[in-house]
Amino acid sequence: MTLRITLATAVLMLSTSVFSAVTITAPEEIKIEGLNGQEVKSRLFSSDNKYNIDAGENIISVRYTQFFEEHPGIGSHDIVRSGIVNIKTPILQDQQSYRLALINPPQNHDDAKAYAKQPIFGLYNAKNQLLVEQKGSKTQNTGILQNLFTDAPTDLTQKATTVEQPAPVYTSQAVVAKAGTEKQKDLPSPSNAQQLINTWKSASKTERQAFMAWLAEQAQ
Repeated sequence: MTLRITLATAVLMLSTSVFSAVTITAPEEIKIEGLNGQEVKSRLFSSDNKYNIDAGENIISVRYTQFFEEHPGIGSHDIVRSGIVNIKTPILQDQQSYRLALINPPQNHDDAKAYAKQPIFGLYNAKNQLLVEQKGSKTQNTGILQNLFTDAPTDLTQKATTVEQPAPVYTSQAVVAKAGTEKQKDLPSPSNAQQLINTWKSASKTERQAFMAWLAEQAQ
């Protein structure tokens, strides 16, 4: 009986941990391309870019993208976009909201083309306090048609390791994990709990329902 109660408690805490998240928002000039190496599918321009990610440290892959109408009324326009920049966040707190913003954003088309070569992104908390500043690598702009119609798959992990970009600058408001230490998890057994978390995350909805039904039977 004790084992069943312990298992039920662990699963309850597991489900809370799995579904706990923080909210990241971004303006339409910032397109989130990936989260922790996984590509994100989103519209090119959207005024409501909102994503839920796990609490703790994360890698957010972003790019600066802005639409300019050069000659109103005749359909002449240009889309300025930067390369991908990978932001390593500080430790994000559960159930908190954060936002991405451009630092020293451009004010016109010419400035935007220069800015796209090395954009600067900032991550702010709900109190509008800057947590980390990340500058992109200084590269030439990539044409939008080449990006949209290439057959090569997006490999955000590879880009993160091959593109050299300046180190992130964390402010005093940021909480950063110390090197060589692991984040503490509020679970009864860290090693076994991590295995449960990984299994739960990879399970389908049907498999999760079957497991919860089995757990309910064990608790009787």
